[in-house]
Amino acid sequence: MVGNVQAIQIDKLIIVGASNTQPPTEAAAAGDVPMGRSADGQVSLLPEDAEMTDEGSLFGGQGGYFHANLNVQGEYTDNLYNVDTDETSTFITTLSPAIWLSLPRKKDIPVIMAPNNTSPGGMALQLKDYEGTDRYQAYALGGLDFVFYSEDDDLNTINGLVEGLFRYNMRGGLSLQIVDRYTRDQEKYDVESVIGVTEDEFDSNIALATADWNITEKLRVKFEYSNFWLDYDEDFNSFQDRADNVFDLYGYFNYSVKTAFFLEGKIVDVQYDSATENDNSQTFIYGGIKWDTTEKVSLLAKAGWQNKEFDNNESGFDRRSDYDGLTIDVQASYKFTEKTSLALDLYRVNEETDSVLASDRTVLGATLGYKQKFTEKVHGLLAFNYEDAEYTQLVEEDRDDTYFSVQPAAQYLFREWLMGEISYQFENRDSTDDLFDYQTNTVFANLKFAL
Repeated sequence: MVGNVQAIQIDKLIIVGASNTQPPTEAAAAGDVPMGRSADGQVSLLPEDAEMTDEGSLFGGQGGYFHANLNVQGEYTDNLYNVDTDETSTFITTLSPAIWLSLPRKKDIPVIMAPNNTSPGGMALQLKDYEGTDRYQAYALGGLDFVFYSEDDDLNTINGLVEGLFRYNMRGGLSLQIVDRYTRDQEKYDVESVIGVTEDEFDSNIALATADWNITEKLRVKFEYSNFWLDYDEDFNSFQDRADNVFDLYGYFNYSVKTAFFLEGKIVDVQYDSATENDNSQTFIYGGIKWDTTEKVSLLAKAGWQNKEFDNNESGFDRRSDYDGLTIDVQASYKFTEKTSLALDLYRVNEETDSVLASDRTVLGATLGYKQKFTEKVHGLLAFNYEDAEYTQLVEEDRDDTYFSVQPAAQYLFREWLMGEISYQFENRDSTDDLFDYQTNTVFANLKFAL
């Protein structure tokens, strides 16, 4: 995953920033969804029991209009380029300032997006509903990453993101919402990168427009249109440049206040800039459940069928094979006690290709995040990620990559506005094509400031 919004709790404050290099110890699904949540399931920017003690405050953690923070991180890795031979070690320093604002004032982020370049429509997981009851909600966030490599100054770069939301709740149960997110980021190095030249830098933008109507207490419909645009800097990555248009329709039956069943139909039109042989159209049919039984449990789960048809029907090397298969999206969290919580995401989908030798890839992935509060000042975290990617190759050699990572971390609260964290990450990718195998060890240390 790339272009992550990171939300790191510092007692009564939350650090929010844009970083693909931050350790994902606070993240749930695919490293994009923070584990800390408020009682209503929204991502928490304050602890659940915090109150706005200063109604006139414009700034900071007491639910003000404006929030600012800074993350200073150092990391050491023994395999910068994620290759199986001739590994290169390096030290990386990242400075990540960020600011976000909301109107009316909020103590939680109204929306958490999980952009993923290879996912159809640019989203790895379904965007969770914003369920605020204010007549309107406006929100904006901006963050930068200044990244410095000891190995080679030419690798130094600046990444960042800007995102915003506006929602208007009308009388009669109709709500309109617009969300937009622009990302400037870079892929991780691997054996397919041009080592020492670039980190596969790209620009992307995802925009969503939603109409949500509560027809009765039991029935609800939602229509969503989204556009995803992706553009890489270098010509050798131009085969990935594309634009996706997505049309999504939901029908909900509210079984109870906490439980809803739904059906979903989605159409995705994928158009490539130069690799037009990969142009395709996709249809998704889902059945699912949204279940928030208590303050401890949150579940969004759906399963269905995905059909993918390529526009190119030519024979020979350019011939693409259509796809039919199972698709799954599960997002769950459970709070055992006030000090212990667990988050799980599970997904299966046929994605767009990230290899010039493949037409697409089918991905099964899972992310597990565990958080333990030992004392008021000491927290422990553990993140585990797994992904199996089976490529539809255009050459005779098969490719099936199995990736996993594990990352324990410890946090210490120095002040309400200052937290330190250390963590270690082990990554392993095992492929049927040995060229793509690698193991990487990385140690992180950072300080997080919040105002």
